[in-house]
Amino acid sequence: MKKIVIVLFIIFTQGCAYVEPLLQDFNLVSVAEEKQLSDQMAVEISKQMTVVQDEAALRRVRTIGERLEQALPQKEFDYQFYVIKDASPNAFTIPGARIYVHTGLLQFSGDDNELAGVIAHEIGHAYERHPAKALSRGMGADYLSQLVLKNQQGSFKAVALSLAKGGALSRYGRQDEREADEIGLYILKRAGYPPDSLRRFLPRLSSLAGRGQSIPLFASHPPTAERIARLEELERGAANMAGESRYFRPA
Repeated sequence: MKKIVIVLFIIFTQGCAYVEPLLQDFNLVSVAEEKQLSDQMAVEISKQMTVVQDEAALRRVRTIGERLEQALPQKEFDYQFYVIKDASPNAFTIPGARIYVHTGLLQFSGDDNELAGVIAHEIGHAYERHPAKALSRGMGADYLSQLVLKNQQGSFKAVALSLAKGGALSRYGRQDEREADEIGLYILKRAGYPPDSLRRFLPRLSSLAGRGQSIPLFASHPPTAERIARLEELERGAANMAGESRYFRPA
């Protein structure tokens, strides 16, 4: 409780110009709490959405996901991969490194490399604990007290569905998205996938948004052209590096 009071004091006594840098890496959820939160949210998602049991779809996603996971230098969570029946070309990550891929993304991906690019981006979010940080930044004292301290089940349901539907994803900062892109690129390289897998996928996905389709995956992302240019720059650097990133270095 003392930790929460200190942070709230800082937030409410500083001007807005000072809050954003402070909150970028702000997280009041411990790893143990995040695992508990993940378990509860996964239950709610399974109640409210159709979790696909098709062996071929699951095998495709988990084979890619586990190969990428093995490229991580360290892990605080057991990464888990699921498929959700939904026509939109989307994927999302909840606290505790549970990653959900829509059937629409499986169909829209040009090949396994492009799918790996998106999954690597989501692993980047999980690795940096962005879902928990986003909830800490965005849900406020009521969320912290009910969800973490009082363990109220109604809050688990609300937050789980917000994440699944993309609402809470808008609480990612653009720096979170840049971090996930960068980490994803190096994970791809270390796992033996083409480093440009995500970059090649972005223009096709962006074309859907250009035709008026809502793409939750783009909710908080920097402009696509900016992301592509930055990924190109990172790829040039990665070509001369042994899968290193400022966020982690090979063990």
